[in-house]
Amino acid sequence: MRRLTLLFFLIPLFVFAKAGYFEPWGKDSDIKHQSLKTFDNKKTKKKSIISKVANKVIVFHQKVISPVCGSRSNFRPTSSRYMQLAIQRYGFLKGFTMGCDRLLRENSDPWLYRKIIIDNIEYKFDPASDKKYITLK
Repeated sequence: MRRLTLLFFLIPLFVFAKAGYFEPWGKDSDIKHQSLKTFDNKKTKKKSIISKVANKVIVFHQKVISPVCGSRSNFRPTSSRYMQLAIQRYGFLKGFTMGCDRLLRENSDPWLYRKIIIDNIEYKFDPASDKKYITLK
């Protein structure tokens, strides 16, 4: 009797089940991208002393250390430029956190989101803004 009751409840599960695995939120390739817009400097936060010091350290890295070691970034804008823009736009604490998160993702793993091609090299595209995108120089 128990087996019959169990079968009675399990049969609808098998009859109405979907075949295979379906991602509950859809595929990453289905993401709609917005068109590129220019970065609006009016929405940047006022620079604190810590932000100015961080900017000087990043500029030193870009002008002195990076030319010696060579560019190794898989992203555009590069990770140092991304942190610089994030600090300018969101302030030191949030910008530094965003930059560190970006550095943790700096690898050659496949990227499912927007990519750009510069000189026949494919780069991961991830600007430092929510809805407004920056133009690359």
